Formats: sequence, structure tokens, C-alpha cells
Amino acid sequence: MRGIIDRNPQSQGFTLIEIIITLLVLSIAAVGVLSVFTTGIRESADPLILNQAIALAQEKMDSIIGDKMNTTTPRGFTYIIPGNYPAESPVTGFPAFSRSVNVYCVTAGALDTNNGDVPPCTTSGYAHITVTVTNATVGNVNVDTVVTNY
Repeated sequence: MRGIIDRNPQSQGFTLIEIIITLLVLSIAAVGVLSVFTTGIRESADPLILNQAIALAQEKMDSIIGDKMNTTTPRGFTYIIPGNYPAESPVTGFPAFSRSVNVYCVTAGALDTNNGDVPPCTTSGYAHITVTVTNATVGNVNVDTVVTNY
């Protein structure tokens, strides 16, 4: 009669060496998985910074379009010249961002090509405006539009 312990050689447990090797393999795998999570968490701030840059660019663009639409003060289409929108480095309230505005004259047939006129673009009646916001983490964010003298 056998006792409680089965001495069958086919039902042996793990040896100490097998347990150590298993733990070593699992720990190496865990380091790989955790490094992916660490990278993801570290770069998760980028979308927030990108959204801030987009909002700053859109804010300046809205201001420029508002100036074009404002006819109650001496503004309007002819007010849209680079000198009225100086570069901001840094943007007030956002020390990690800088912002600049570029204005050039275009024609109706080539809205991306500078036609050589000097803003306020009264000859062609079309001005291409680019607002660029720069941040060290996300680089440049550009917002473009074309406004007309109509």
C-alpha cells in the first residue's frame, strides 16, 4: 500500500532551476511590456500640447478674420498686413509657444502662389494668410486661409 506521497517518477514537480528560469523569462517579458506603457504615458502629453498649439493658431486666425470683417473701426481688408500682426515669442500666457503670421498676395487662379504684390493685396483682392505656432515638443502647427476684398 502506498502512502499519501506518490513516488511515481512521472509525477515529479518543478525543480529549482526550472522555477528560476521561468521567473527570469517572465521578468524579461514584463520589462518589455512595461517599457511600452512607459513610452505611451510619456508621449501622452503630446496631444494636449498639439491641441493647445492648434487653439493658439486658430485664435490668431479668428482675430485676423475679425479685423477683416470689422468695418466700424478703420480696419477691413487693407488692415491685413504683416506689420499689424508681429511675431509673439513667447505667446502671452503660454511661455512654451511662439506664434507668427505670414501674409502674401495671391490670385484667384493660384491661391497658394505668391503673386509678388505687397500686402494689403488691393490689386488682386486676395490675401493668403498663414499662422504658425511653434512648440519644442510638437514642432510647427500651421493654419491657412485665403481672405478676399469682397
